Amino acid sequence: MNKLFEQLREEVIPLLHKVLSDVSPVFSEPSPDHSVDDIDSRSPATQLLPVKREQEQLLTGDVPCPMGTSKGSPFENGQDCCNCAVLESSCPALIQEIGNHLHTMSQVLGEQNLQLAKHREYISVLQRELSALSAELRAKEKEIHDMMITDKLTTLYNRQHLVTVLEDEIARCQRYNRPIALIMIDIDRFKAFNETYGHQSGDHMLTFAGSLIKDNTRKFDRAFRYGGEEFVIVLPESDLTMAYIVAERIRKDFGKKSFQRAVKNSGESADANLSCTISAGITATFAYGTQAIHIEALISQTESALREAKEKGGNICIRYEQ
Repeated sequence: MNKLFEQLREEVIPLLHKVLSDVSPVFSEPSPDHSVDDIDSRSPATQLLPVKREQEQLLTGDVPCPMGTSKGSPFENGQDCCNCAVLESSCPALIQEIGNHLHTMSQVLGEQNLQLAKHREYISVLQRELSALSAELRAKEKEIHDMMITDKLTTLYNRQHLVTVLEDEIARCQRYNRPIALIMIDIDRFKAFNETYGHQSGDHMLTFAGSLIKDNTRKFDRAFRYGGEEFVIVLPESDLTMAYIVAERIRKDFGKKSFQRAVKNSGESADANLSCTISAGITATFAYGTQAIHIEALISQTESALREAKEKGGNICIRYEQ
């Protein structure tokens, strides 16, 4: 609309002014249909009625309004000048034409306002729908991301996500000079258990191990399924002693669990209560000064401690000693 009014002001009004300057001879004589005598002689309009050249000057706004109600040309004052008897008597046909054009433009602008309001409402509806779709898309992206980094069986993080978490935690450890600890857990004689009682029974044991690890770690600790029956726990803000306490608690609780599963050997009962054990390797480190901490070194240390626990018969937690 602003653009339309600007175009009207810059193009249409100057054009009408030019038309008026080109048709000045029209005002040499008063209009036969609207003469000076038709106007009440007692009104101020009769006393101030412009004639000939003054009529043209009135239309172009070169002389003041005789009625004293408007300033400028009729094209700038619109309806006020259209209703003026003095101006109408000077050039009624042109005034009527200008009025018709202004009325038409008013109607067009009104319709455009209605269309603009409809378009704005439609845009508002589209914006709300787009916002809802964006929120749904973000939720789907998060769901897909969680599926990519989560082990489906144990609901722990998978091995691929371990490197990302370790990089972040080691960087924080070095930035604030805080400790970080790792625990690697392995279920003792798990392969033999799978062969004897079946993979379904083994999956049940792995699921229980994942739930047990979650129950015995803090919210900001991260647990991962590292391999078949191996698990890794990352413990920020924890030293070797704190990590050992956590590993011992998990080991003891796992040993108390009895797994009741059908057996294959005909010499045994239809159902058997079986207890299993776990072993754990533990390491921890500080970032002293500019000392760098490497992911491979931490994992290698926990594997070394876990291997020592296995060599000692299992069902034990071993701390890595440098």
